[in-house]
Amino acid sequence: MKKLIALLLVLVMVAGLVACAGSNDETKGNDTTNTENTADSNGDSNTDSGEPIYIGLSAKITGADAANGDRMVKAAQMAVDEVNAAGGLLGGRKVELVIQDDATDNAIAVNVANIFAGNDKISAVVGPWNSGMILAAESVYKDAKIPFFGLGTNPQLLELDNEYCFLVRANDNLMASCAAKLIIDEFKVKSVGIMYTNNEFGTGAMEVIEAACKDAGMAVYPEAINIGDTDVTGQILDLKSKGAECMVVWASDAEYVLTARQAYELGLQVPTVASPAITMDQVRDLCEPDWVEGWYSVTDFVGNSDDPEVTAFCDKYASDYGEGQKAELYVADVYSTFKLVFDAIERAGSADRQAIRDAVAETKDFPMLQGVATCDENNLLIHSATVAVIKDNVPVMYTTVSAE
Repeated sequence: MKKLIALLLVLVMVAGLVACAGSNDETKGNDTTNTENTADSNGDSNTDSGEPIYIGLSAKITGADAANGDRMVKAAQMAVDEVNAAGGLLGGRKVELVIQDDATDNAIAVNVANIFAGNDKISAVVGPWNSGMILAAESVYKDAKIPFFGLGTNPQLLELDNEYCFLVRANDNLMASCAAKLIIDEFKVKSVGIMYTNNEFGTGAMEVIEAACKDAGMAVYPEAINIGDTDVTGQILDLKSKGAECMVVWASDAEYVLTARQAYELGLQVPTVASPAITMDQVRDLCEPDWVEGWYSVTDFVGNSDDPEVTAFCDKYASDYGEGQKAELYVADVYSTFKLVFDAIERAGSADRQAIRDAVAETKDFPMLQGVATCDENNLLIHSATVAVIKDNVPVMYTTVSAE
């Protein structure tokens, strides 16, 4: 009898261990929804008509850029809540958000991609944001044939041989082309000085703007800024002595503040065009309002707009998350991208990964907060920039510029 009881106890323990092992889920981590790793024999995700549609979000929830990661999550949840409140997709199926933290780290972004790739119920993924993370993780999504929506702006992303990678922001070269077009068409000046960070981001934009302005017959005076510089008076005085009638600033955050302050102190008060960074609160909060008054910015999104859709979006975001919460480009880009994914699912009539990918590739004239989306041969969806002007330290909608 004792041996029989002991044998029964061993069998119970083994059964318990097997049950625990079976409960492990590859999507566990910083996600909001855990899904089982199942698919039908045809590989179609979410074929059950009553089953939710799972969309992944690769967001920088921890790390150096966690504040913007928080905005990404809120924007995604806002879009999901809205579509579910309206009845869901494909005749009533709810959308569930599955979140993974990429921590603004290339290696972790690859881990996140592998988690999503290992879960057959994930229909599509929004993110990661940074270009480096996209470049690191894109092959994982490609091999798994998951459509994903990168939010980076490095022009190298256009060279990827990856039909599953879609780009939902105007890239840096396109933004620079829009800046040049603004200067040529609006300012009617004969010379332009370019203050640019001496890295790939700044140099690439400088070269695009320089070529366009020279083609338009302007004199161009490039002035490099090194990361960590604490004094750019020499470059600014050089622009003054050469009679620059316009200034472009294409720099990292700290160098923006430095250039704005010293240009103001040295009296270089000319029309100034900047990259999207100057529309961000964390940059302008480090500037005195007078330093950047009247500056222009080519950017993704401007909340202070007369567009009723933009106004309604900003009001809804503040209502959902508190009056102190402002809808800026991180919020607008992620929210609009989810709307694009929902539209593709409806047009595809399926939550199958390949069907979604094919529907997105056929996207034409889809309205997003950051512009009208049309997918080109490089899977780039946005081909224009919003122009803001800084008034009383607030970015205000000025116009829209197309690089074409």
